[in-house]
Amino acid sequence: MSVSKLGLLEGLLYSLGDEGIEVNQLCDLLEVTPTQLKALASEYERETLQIIFYGNNCILTAKPIMHPYLEQLMIDNMNTKLSQAALETLSIIAYNQPVTRSDIEIIRGVNSDASVKTLIAKGVVESKHNEQSRSQLLYTTDYFLNVFGLSSLDDLPKSTNEENEQEEMDLFFSSMNEKQNEEHE
Repeated sequence: MSVSKLGLLEGLLYSLGDEGIEVNQLCDLLEVTPTQLKALASEYERETLQIIFYGNNCILTAKPIMHPYLEQLMIDNMNTKLSQAALETLSIIAYNQPVTRSDIEIIRGVNSDASVKTLIAKGVVESKHNEQSRSQLLYTTDYFLNVFGLSSLDDLPKSTNEENEQEEMDLFFSSMNEKQNEEHE
């Protein structure tokens, strides 16, 4: 069974998630020129999805018509607790922002894509494109501050020994777990 280049483009972008892929790498994979890639992307027709270009990256994303539904989903999903992996990932982002998914994986030692997607879906983390980097940079949101009762990132728990990041992360985990337990009681 043969797959069209447009089908391959959709499959690759879907698999890569919100980080997308660098245009030149995508062109090499599909054996097309950047001009042909843009023409191919313009042929992509889905009711709720679109292919867009941010700087030198190509990304599959939801169309604006989906925004109200995604917002409601985020609100509904905030009623569930975060997993330990998501809490660890959120802690890394909060203390080290901006960070990339690769940075998180280096720190945690495991793939954290699912945790990052969960945090983005819950609205406590957002990704922003950086012209100097091929990767999306991850930041906490104002909603993160609100959910965890912080007025600024300066309010994050700090250990007395500034060099001990593990202590800071442990303090953060315990304060987040306490906050979640209070909300679910």
